[in-house]
Parts: sequence; structure tokens; C-alpha cells
Amino acid sequence: MAKRGSGEHFWMWTGETEYDGEVLSVKGTGVTARIRRVDRKIPSTGAVGVTVPNDFVERQRHLARRIGFAQSPAILAGSLTEFRVVAIQPSQDPRFDFVLTGMFWPVADVHLEKLSKLDSTKAFEYLQSNSSRAFSPSQIQTG
Repeated sequence: MAKRGSGEHFWMWTGETEYDGEVLSVKGTGVTARIRRVDRKIPSTGAVGVTVPNDFVERQRHLARRIGFAQSPAILAGSLTEFRVVAIQPSQDPRFDFVLTGMFWPVADVHLEKLSKLDSTKAFEYLQSNSSRAFSPSQIQTG
């Protein structure tokens, strides 16, 4: 029997880099997914002026310090969520760069209108200082 969410599309944006992949499993507010960078003519080191470490320990530390956006039909019926990476490792599947595990929570309604009026960079900056996590992630219904 496949795990809930297995094989569903997964998208994540960290402020510098966009990732695409597939969900391996969803349990409560945790998700495990295989991801790869989306090629949008961005250097492998990330967006211009942003250094993204190549070392896995440093990359994990870099990603875990910030909240990104994520979306998948397997998570909250495809709603936009905030996502925090907990751990990453190299993927053994050559189609993907990493396997990551993280926590998600919905973007609170009080933030949706404001975010919709901002460009991507400003929305990411807004999210860093106005996380919806305070809006009780333990109350999330994921099914």
C-alpha cells in the first residue's frame, strides 16, 4: 500500500531557488519529498548575489534557517503553505537532487491578501517576519 500523498507533485520556493519534485509521504504536518532545482537560468549557486552552499550540511543549515513556500495536491488540498526544511540528503534517484523532510502549515488568511499584492521577493521577505505558524499548526487537518 502506498503512503498517503505518495507520487503527488511537490513545489517549493526558498526565496532564491525554486524546486520541483514528488511527495514520498505525508504524516500529520510533516512531509518527505524528492526534489530538484527548476532550471530557470539560475546559476547552481543560486540567484545572483545569493550564496547557496554546495556542502549538504551547510545547505541544510541554510534551508532550515528560513521559511519557504510549498504546494502539493497531497498537502491541504493544494493550498499554499509555509514550509520549513528539517533535513536533506542526496537523492539516490538520478532524476532528483535531494530528498527532504520538513514541516508545513497553511498561510493564514490574514496574510493571503497582503501576499497576493507583493512580488515574489517582497512576499518571501514578508513571510520571514510574518509567519502563520503562530496560528496553531497543531490544529491543522491534513486529510
